[in-house]
Amino acid sequence: LSPKSLDQLVSYGERCSVRIMAARLNQIGVPAQAFDAWDVGVLTDDTYGDAKLLPGTIASIKERFDGRVDPNVVAVVTGFIGHNTKGKITTLGRGGSDLTATAIGAALEVDEVQVWKDVDGILTADPRLVKNALPVSHVSYEEASELAYFGAQVLHPIAMQPALHEEGWSQPVRETVTYVTPRPLPNASIFSLVSGVVHFVVVSANILGK
Repeated sequence: LSPKSLDQLVSYGERCSVRIMAARLNQIGVPAQAFDAWDVGVLTDDTYGDAKLLPGTIASIKERFDGRVDPNVVAVVTGFIGHNTKGKITTLGRGGSDLTATAIGAALEVDEVQVWKDVDGILTADPRLVKNALPVSHVSYEEASELAYFGAQVLHPIAMQPALHEEGWSQPVRETVTYVTPRPLPNASIFSLVSGVVHFVVVSANILGK
């Protein structure tokens, strides 16, 4: 398969997942609607398999949410995929699902972005090598990005880009039990960082692999 065809094929897992999630939420009485990422403004370059968000993506997401998404429903959005300038499906590569979440969070200026993984947050060491590794309660955006760059697999540096570069947005990203905050909080006591309800969920079928 060509990279273009492979991205098209890979996208179906995400697209099926959001529809299943939205259907289940509606079934249990939570109003929800499924969206493919491009429907809410996720725009990428033309690099199939490892696409990058275009500079105007944050503004595009904000515009689409303002005009197309009912604020009274939970928007269930595909992670990891987008549309390029030709309207073709692209995948964002490793960290793409987390990047989708933080990009939407930056666009909507949400109170908090939560990223759920299969480990208890960012740990003090690789738990496969150090059995008594402990979760870190909070790290800064820069620290999280640097840890990821040097091998911490729970967060990819690319996922921190919207948090680092979007002017005016400085809210925390919570990776399971670790708060990733704009600045280091050496002696902070984290008790509550959610001051409102955030009505979007990013779903990915590639959480463990990407």
